[in-house]
Amino acid sequence: MKKFMYMCMMLLAATLTFTACGSDDDDDNGGGNNQQQSQNGEVVKDNYYSYTESIEVKNFGTMTCIGEATFDNGQATAMAISFVYPKKSQAQDQWKDYQNDPDFDATGYSYDGDRTITYTMDAETVKTLGAMGRTYVCNFLKDTVKGFIDSIRQATQG
Repeated sequence: MKKFMYMCMMLLAATLTFTACGSDDDDDNGGGNNQQQSQNGEVVKDNYYSYTESIEVKNFGTMTCIGEATFDNGQATAMAISFVYPKKSQAQDQWKDYQNDPDFDATGYSYDGDRTITYTMDAETVKTLGAMGRTYVCNFLKDTVKGFIDSIRQATQG
């Protein structure tokens, strides 16, 4: 499972290395009403977006992945992806592996001391992705979370 989670983190790093130009979301100014929707683990507000998905892994427990973003006037101001482990000891072991692996760049990763490891995107990445519009950022986070859950599903069922 440790190698698998390492692979997942590498996948996250790979998805964050692309760049794009322009914006396809000019009409999204972050205004409007402050409605919250909960559907399929999705929360949408004027200044906040979150997408959560979980998977039950045999002999491991329920693994949860959460993608979050905050916005100001339709522009992303912060983005993060969190991994919530079933047990504190599992998160601690994964965190130790990150810290001890010379090939893994743990920059941007943090551990809360309990069950959650979070990757917080750097300001340049937030600016680059945020320039593409709120809808793009929300879809990016949702697709990334779904990708991690699918990777876990494939790795644990195969």
